[in-house]
Amino acid sequence: MANHARDNRNVSDKRSALAGAGMQQRAYSHSDQVGGTRRREADGRWVDREPEPPRTEPQRRPGERETIGQFIARNAVYILSVVAVALIAVLLIFGVRMFADLTTPIDAEGEGYVSPYDWSNLDRTNGHYAYVVNGQVKSRLGVDVADYQGSPDWEAVAADGIDFAMIRLGYRGATEGALYLDEYFESNLENARAAGIDCGLYFFSQAISIEEAVEEADFVLDNLNGRPLEYPIAFDSEVVTSLGATRTIDLTDEELTAIADAFCDRIEQAGYRTMVYGNARDLSSYDIDVMTGRGIWWAEYGVEHPSHYTDIVMWQYTSSGSVAGFDTTVDMNLDLSGVL
Repeated sequence: MANHARDNRNVSDKRSALAGAGMQQRAYSHSDQVGGTRRREADGRWVDREPEPPRTEPQRRPGERETIGQFIARNAVYILSVVAVALIAVLLIFGVRMFADLTTPIDAEGEGYVSPYDWSNLDRTNGHYAYVVNGQVKSRLGVDVADYQGSPDWEAVAADGIDFAMIRLGYRGATEGALYLDEYFESNLENARAAGIDCGLYFFSQAISIEEAVEEADFVLDNLNGRPLEYPIAFDSEVVTSLGATRTIDLTDEELTAIADAFCDRIEQAGYRTMVYGNARDLSSYDIDVMTGRGIWWAEYGVEHPSHYTDIVMWQYTSSGSVAGFDTTVDMNLDLSGVL
C-alpha cells in the first residue's frame, strides 16, 4: 500500500511537471507566433523582445525590380572576372595577328588587289594548261630546262604542243661564287629554235652585290653573243637551303632589290627584255615598284590558280610535268601575256 501511494505521488508529480512544461512551451510558442515588439514569459510577465540584428544588404519588396546599381554591386567580383578574361582574350588574338603579319610577308590578293585574270577560264586537260576565252586559247604553253633534263628531243617537244622554252644559260655557285655555263645551253637553244619553239633564257644568280649582278649580266650577254630571243631573260635568285650557309642567305630585301635591278638594267641596255622569277616568298623580298615594267614569272604548284598579289605574265604551275621528248619530268609554264 505504501509503495502504491508513493507511486501515485510520483505519477501525480510527473503529470504536474509535464503540465507545467506544456504550459511554458505553449506560452513561448504563442508569443513567438504572435510576434511584435514584446513577448510573454511563462510566469505571465510581458518583456521587450531583443532587437533584430541589422540587415547586411538591402531587401527588395515582393515584385520590386533590382536596379542596375544593385546588380553590379551584388555581382562585382564576377563582372570584373569576366572583363579580365575578355581583355586577355583580345590581347592574345591581337598578338597572334601581329605575329602572323610579321612572319607572313605576303597577303594573297588581300590588300585590295584584283587579278586581271578570270581563273574559271583555265583549262587543265591532261596537265597541259591553257587559258581559254570564248573558245579561243589566249595563253601559250612552255617548259623551262637546265642540264638536269639532258638533251631532249625538241621536235617531239614541239609536236606535243609546247610553244616556248625558257633555257638556263648558266649559274653562280651558291657557296664559292664562281660562274658556270649550263652544259646543254648551246644545244638546247639551237635545237629548240630549229624545232620552231620560241626561246627565252634565265640565269640562276647568287650575287651578293651590285658589282656581282653586273658581272652575271655580262656573262649572259657574252655567251648569248647577240643572238635574238623571242622571250625575256629572267633573273632568278634563291636561297639554297640544302647547302646550309649559302652566299645570299643574309641579303636584306633592299640589297636583293638593288641586285635584281642592276642585272636587269644591264640586260635591257643590250636590247633584251627582262623578267624576275620566284615563288611568293622569293618575290615578296623585292620592291615591286622597282620591278615595274619587268615581267613577273610566278612559281606555285598544286593550286587551282596562282595566289599572286601583283600582276604576273607567266605562271610555272608544276615541276613534274610530262612532255613528249623528255626522259624526265619537266617544269611547265603558262604564258599569260596574251590575256592582258
